[in-house]
Amino acid sequence: MLEESKIILKKLFKVIPGPYWGILSMIVNMLGVIIAILMTPGYSMNHMISKLGYSPGALFFNLGMIFSGLFALVFYLYFVPILNNADIKVGLLRTALGLAISSCIFFILVGVFPSIANSYLELVHGVVSMLCLISGTMYKSLFGYLMLKSKKFLKLHAYSAMIVVIIEVIFLLTWIPLIEWVMNFAIIYWISVISFYVFAKKELRYFL
Repeated sequence: MLEESKIILKKLFKVIPGPYWGILSMIVNMLGVIIAILMTPGYSMNHMISKLGYSPGALFFNLGMIFSGLFALVFYLYFVPILNNADIKVGLLRTALGLAISSCIFFILVGVFPSIANSYLELVHGVVSMLCLISGTMYKSLFGYLMLKSKKFLKLHAYSAMIVVIIEVIFLLTWIPLIEWVMNFAIIYWISVISFYVFAKKELRYFL
């Protein structure tokens, strides 16, 4: 089953190279948010981002989250093996990948279950959002550590991951809308920087 998955990924990355998936994920995410905001009169950064999930532009926002999470998942399947080196335990690498995949799946589910007030969807949305944030904080912490251990990446990439983690923890403790926006922009920046870096470095462009 594992070998079959690798064969499928090889074929997929030959059609659309691995780094593109990270870039596509961020583009789709931003487009979904921007279109939803433009279609929602009176919306501002004083509101939680999840409010867009049941706004007049909800369809675009939720689809943006679903496809963004899916594309990010594919990107991480390409990215994590690049972090592998002799100094890193295989178990740690697998844990990082498992947490990244889990976070992406929960992110997709956030789009599937919008936060509609006074309904069971509000509870489900809250649970998957929390799981997405917690698993996201954990995998980014591991990614930051793994990038520090790797000579393939700059310290900027590792420290950027740690900054995102700090912002995510602050948001988890406060649930302030403005911090959620800062967190969203920080994640977009970090994944975009990593994606463009991997794309620019030919030695990092390989097939599983």
